[in-house]
Amino acid sequence: FMLRIRRPPRPTLFPPRRSSELESKEVKAANAQISQAQSDAGAADDSLLMVTFTIGDQTYGGDILQIQEVTSMSHITRVPHVKPYLKGVTNLRGNIVPTLELRTRLGLDALSEENTGNQQIMIARTDMGLLGYIVESVREVITVPKNKIEPTPEDWLDAEHKYFVGIAKSDDSLVTIIDFSR
Repeated sequence: FMLRIRRPPRPTLFPPRRSSELESKEVKAANAQISQAQSDAGAADDSLLMVTFTIGDQTYGGDILQIQEVTSMSHITRVPHVKPYLKGVTNLRGNIVPTLELRTRLGLDALSEENTGNQQIMIARTDMGLLGYIVESVREVITVPKNKIEPTPEDWLDAEHKYFVGIAKSDDSLVTIIDFSR
């Protein structure tokens, strides 16, 4: 006769969740729209396909081909002694992704803790690898004719702000265009 001892499972700080629990309807819709737009992106050379997002009351946009996906806000591991806008790193399916808060990077005041619940992370492909950008909300994918894009005046920008590449005139607003690779 052999006595078998069953040990209870070890508790974890961050229990695994099913992917359906992690992704909200908004994130799934944004990723579907981005995937569809990326497959159509090579069709027109006279326009720019952009994913738009908000920070505060301002709308920003970036080239759809630079965006890999949008995720819900997840656990971010802090990294000591980094610039204030670098919030830390996140684990994206086994890939360690540096994640920065775009609001702070742009020099805007940080959100209060109670206003951060709906934030999302846009994962962008850059020369340095994947980077996560925390934004308040991802809006939509738009097509802007290149003749409706005004370049950012060089004297407006210093070396720290070269990621602004222009301002697009959309139907109902102006969209500040950011190059995620800079």
